Amino acid sequence: MLPGSVTSLATAGAPAWDSIVGERFIAVLRAPADRRVLDALAEAAGDPRPSLERLISLIPAPLAEAGGDFALVWWGGGDPGEVTAVARGDAVVDLDSPGGSRRFDARGIRPWHLAEFREVDGIRLTAAGAPLAPLGGGTVVGHARASLRASAIEWRRGDAIEPERAAGDADTVHSRHPAVDVDTVLTARRDDASGPPSGPNAVVEGAAGDLDRAVPSVRIAGGAPFTPSGPVFVGRRPAAPRIAAVDGPAPQLVRVASPGRVVSSTHLELRVEGERLVASDLRSTNGTTVLGPNGVRRLRAGESIVVVPGMRLDLGDDTIIEILRPPGVDPTLRADSRPNT
Repeated sequence: MLPGSVTSLATAGAPAWDSIVGERFIAVLRAPADRRVLDALAEAAGDPRPSLERLISLIPAPLAEAGGDFALVWWGGGDPGEVTAVARGDAVVDLDSPGGSRRFDARGIRPWHLAEFREVDGIRLTAAGAPLAPLGGGTVVGHARASLRASAIEWRRGDAIEPERAAGDADTVHSRHPAVDVDTVLTARRDDASGPPSGPNAVVEGAAGDLDRAVPSVRIAGGAPFTPSGPVFVGRRPAAPRIAAVDGPAPQLVRVASPGRVVSSTHLELRVEGERLVASDLRSTNGTTVLGPNGVRRLRAGESIVVVPGMRLDLGDDTIIEILRPPGVDPTLRADSRPNT
């Protein structure tokens, strides 16, 4: 069960969320959510070590699709204070830590925003319109795997509530979590940049900037390996979005050869989210094929996936993007989580 206590809250007039509480994750989707998605998440709830890649893949979120609001928190390691949060649309994740309370939201990022946090003591998954307030109250969710509808789901660090004790207790938990100042730490580490890609089939335009050593390196169309520091757009004639981010590194544009015009003009985006690398098919004409340790899958138009070392992305016309280990990582080490392909 999750390393802590979970409660649900129902507030009159507040947006409702279909919620899944798993062994290692909590997910909320705007109600009424697609029953097939809820069933898939409920099935994953019993997995004691579900990969983040698998969970995100169960929630379709095409780039051009409106709505689809959801939030997800995932415990990938042994420290209950280290969590990864994902948000889209009007769903938010409020986090309490010794340094304070803060709100994590999508910030308009499509298809979703992902970040990693440390020293987390409490979490609330709710709607953007809800106030950022101290945790506490609600109905105990005593079962290790639960599916319910609520206006908010809260988790507080501590010993897990035993189902038998929760069933015998009153429906409301009266203890409250104290409010503190805002200061939650993201787990990004920065170091010097490695060089941009080069080679007969890859031409790069744009700036590199500082790199996160934990982010995987990539090799595009046989070019030299490099580690993305910001958005990378790959295609026959790639172009950055018309509305660029106000901060962060400038986009890198990687032009690849495609004699058969199988690769779209701007086919794929690689984006750094915390210590993870996300690949998004930009509604390409011929799609993107993901080749991983567990098999082969095809990305839906506009779909995103977290990519890890050992995976390859096939854009067509022999244009392969290889996902490599970060610089300096022992090649004998295995990745923490394997992709669900």
